[in-house]
Amino acid sequence: MYLENNYYKLISMQGKDLSGVFHIALCPDCDVYRGHFPDNPVSPGVCNIQTIIECAEKLTGQPLQIRSIRRCRMTTVATPATCPELEVNINLIPTGTGYSISSSISDNNCTYIEMKGEVTV
Repeated sequence: MYLENNYYKLISMQGKDLSGVFHIALCPDCDVYRGHFPDNPVSPGVCNIQTIIECAEKLTGQPLQIRSIRRCRMTTVATPATCPELEVNINLIPTGTGYSISSSISDNNCTYIEMKGEVTV
């Protein structure tokens, strides 16, 4: 299931080759937030990871699957109320089977998640 236009909306994309910065807006009316602490909605880690993958797919122009996650660190919780707009930073390096990915989701105040791993086409 794709999260774009449901969980988040893409505001802008700046990219060169296999690196990009995506400016997104979280959608507070998304069903995910109704089920994930309705009175105090937070962004689930799995949705953050899927958002990163969807942005990486825009850079490659191909569907991607996670092969492995070497490191995934959620440093604080993102919520549509406290951080309605975020930046997704992606750096991809081609490998024999896909790409090595280094990524983060942040705003001007903090980094919410950092992830490094391998994705395949």
